[in-house]
Amino acid sequence: MSKKLSRRNFLRMTGAASAAGALSLGGLRPMPVFAQSNDVSLLTWGHFITSQNSLLESLAASWGEANGVNVNIDFGGLGQLADTLATAAAAGAGADIMMMLYARPHQFAEALVDVSDVCEEVGEANGGWYDVAVETCQVDGVWRAMPWYFAAHAMVYREDIFAEVGIEEFPTTWEGLLEAGTTIKSAGLPPFGFSVGRADGDGNNFAFGILWSFGASVTDEEGAVSLDSAETRMALEFVQQLYNDAMDPNVISWDDGSNNQAYLAGEVSCTNNASSVLWAGRRNGIDFMETTNHAPYPEGPAGRLLLVQTHSMGILNYAENVDAAKDFLRYINSQEAWLPLGVDSFAFNSPMFRSLEDNPAMPWNFDPALSAFKGLGEDGRMFGYPGTPSAEASEVASNFVIMDMFGSVCAGAASIDEAIETAVSQIEDIYGM
Repeated sequence: MSKKLSRRNFLRMTGAASAAGALSLGGLRPMPVFAQSNDVSLLTWGHFITSQNSLLESLAASWGEANGVNVNIDFGGLGQLADTLATAAAAGAGADIMMMLYARPHQFAEALVDVSDVCEEVGEANGGWYDVAVETCQVDGVWRAMPWYFAAHAMVYREDIFAEVGIEEFPTTWEGLLEAGTTIKSAGLPPFGFSVGRADGDGNNFAFGILWSFGASVTDEEGAVSLDSAETRMALEFVQQLYNDAMDPNVISWDDGSNNQAYLAGEVSCTNNASSVLWAGRRNGIDFMETTNHAPYPEGPAGRLLLVQTHSMGILNYAENVDAAKDFLRYINSQEAWLPLGVDSFAFNSPMFRSLEDNPAMPWNFDPALSAFKGLGEDGRMFGYPGTPSAEASEVASNFVIMDMFGSVCAGAASIDEAIETAVSQIEDIYGM
């Protein structure tokens, strides 16, 4: 069930979002003011591939001119968006359409327009939605946001460093990755780097991917807190050993940009990321980009399970021009708009519908270094797994409860039992137990 926007919940959401904003790519800035008119306004993030922003503006302008609608787009920092959304939802004023990360359609369901008609139509026209798209944007059977794309994450690594210690194939299991990392670090070569600090994107992707692949979860299928388990202890023991034997010790304080910077500087030989590391390295002419490759996340005892950073668009219930806003959502997920944006994104934007995976124009079908990003939607999961996403599950992530659990153990600030006990207490408070 969705959580009502009470004053207490509003303060909790804005507080968490403000903390995330301090770590964002763009940082916090004043909330934009939008004119009240029959125009349609959109607030989205400023893509790190800046051509995405100008291309989106161009596509929106062309569509608007053809349909008699003026589309006003404002770009914010990635971490700013949740804070602005919470403020707009509480105040009843702001952009008509807002981009949201992860399961935030569940957090703000009561402030969002029902877009089921558009989502059903677009999904049917494009080969169907991945399950994670439905789980992310559908709340109690009602579509509260339109899936747009997800930032697929994979392992990015240096083939030359792995080859120096005789490793020719990237490990397919976490245990194999630990063995490889231990060998590389022991040889005095650049170690691995996976954030166990408060990194909303890369950190949560790593932590939840590990947790789930070891068979652990925050809550079970019925929504009961299930973190205090043997599987969670195994996951924590594994990450503790990975940190001690294979990683750069600075990962405890890393934010979302730190692993990119460390890899591009040649300080680490493997991390988890979207395609942004390779994109930036090629743009800057870094020589070891020629031996940089990607691989799917390794498998654990429970298989390969991947948290996907979903990007969706919701129409706020104060919007005056809902029909035009819906038409714009329909257009932005048409192949006329999605294909040029997807091609330009260097595999950062992965479709949440199935029809484009085999399209030869998509980067993973013609660039061998990006082939690992193809079809990752099938492995995608969302906060709340193995149950359904919820406002509470999203809040656990945005408050970095799981990240802090892993980080405190790696830093030696807490024993495994103490870290689990602290996390369970925080989770029970969020769920009101």
